[in-house]
Amino acid sequence: MAEFNELIKNFDKIRDYMRDFFVYGFKARGEFMQKSARTYDNEKRRIESYMGEYINWDTSSKGKRVFISLDSSKIYQNPLYSAWKSKSFTANDIMLHFFILDILKSHKSLSAEQITDMICDNYEECYSAQLIRIKANEYCSLGILNSNKEGKVLKYSLSQNYLNGFSTRVNDIYDMIMYYQEVAPIGEIGSFLLDNESITNNIFVFKHHFIVHTLEDNILLGLLKAIKEKRRISFTNASRRSGTNNIITGIPIKIFVSTQTGRRYVCIHSEVRKRFINFRLDYIKTVELLDKYDEWKSLYTSLEKSLEHCWGVSFGGNNRMEYICVKLYIDEIKENHILQRLKREGKNGKTIRIDTNVFLFTTEIYDTNEIVPWIKTFTGRIISIEGSNQYVTSKIYSDMQRMYEMYFEG
Repeated sequence: MAEFNELIKNFDKIRDYMRDFFVYGFKARGEFMQKSARTYDNEKRRIESYMGEYINWDTSSKGKRVFISLDSSKIYQNPLYSAWKSKSFTANDIMLHFFILDILKSHKSLSAEQITDMICDNYEECYSAQLIRIKANEYCSLGILNSNKEGKVLKYSLSQNYLNGFSTRVNDIYDMIMYYQEVAPIGEIGSFLLDNESITNNIFVFKHHFIVHTLEDNILLGLLKAIKEKRRISFTNASRRSGTNNIITGIPIKIFVSTQTGRRYVCIHSEVRKRFINFRLDYIKTVELLDKYDEWKSLYTSLEKSLEHCWGVSFGGNNRMEYICVKLYIDEIKENHILQRLKREGKNGKTIRIDTNVFLFTTEIYDTNEIVPWIKTFTGRIISIEGSNQYVTSKIYSDMQRMYEMYFEG
């Protein structure tokens, strides 16, 4: 039977539940089908301990629905960072943390055997040298300790305060870190640095703040490492529609971020399908780095050429181009800003003046379905639309007709 504990060992579990509460939300207890009701209760209490003031609920015919709700323009730090700061530990973990740091504070460098002896002498707690060595190496990987060899003996010492060593005027970079923690990928690093200095952000707030994507930063870190080292990867991709998990292999080339939703994608070249495919990071469960891929540079060059014909993140269903033409009425004298917008936002599309105040915008892209929301922002100026994808053009016309019926014939 699962027992409630505020601390976590497996971040993927809390990540799934937090995403359900925050992104999808508005579910009653009986609608969470992944685990038992008891597990749901435990995860809900854990989220409440992290996000207490942001937890809300309402009732419906299906029962009580709990969800995360907040105004991003009124928060100074992403509250989801708290999940990254909650990790379970054993009694030995917490005792050794203080024993090792206390001893190394008064000694320049010591071997694992020396630390073991001093813990036994000073605190009357005896551990094996191997356990101390494992813990010391873990702290080296976290940057808490440094290690160096003196002859054949590996010795450990405390790391210097990073921020104080970074600049002689360390106060000058605090503002930068406050900004970084809220806007940059893997921003929880900035949050940890500020916590270490007992400083909180009191300057920056954001009207549009995509805080939920911090939950996939561990996935992003693995993907960035694979891209940097030009490696193949294997990852588990979870489909919310079918409820299945699929193992995908390929070569990661680039990370894309939506300026509209903040959603992040990894562009993979599939050797099986011999094409580029984008996968949402919030659907990826685990990432495993494989061997190096020697032709990575050529794939990157090919992707850059392909992106000229991508409106969003779709490379189309069959790699065949689709074209769309939109005839617009634009007052050339009073609405020059609309012409500038077509030039600024139209990517590789072309705008041609075909008559007084009449312009034709044309573009060739992989998937014209992605351009539909943008085209609809010109409602009131659209004269006609033509395109190679009849489904897309028909859908635009039918949506316009439904809107007309709703507002003018109702």
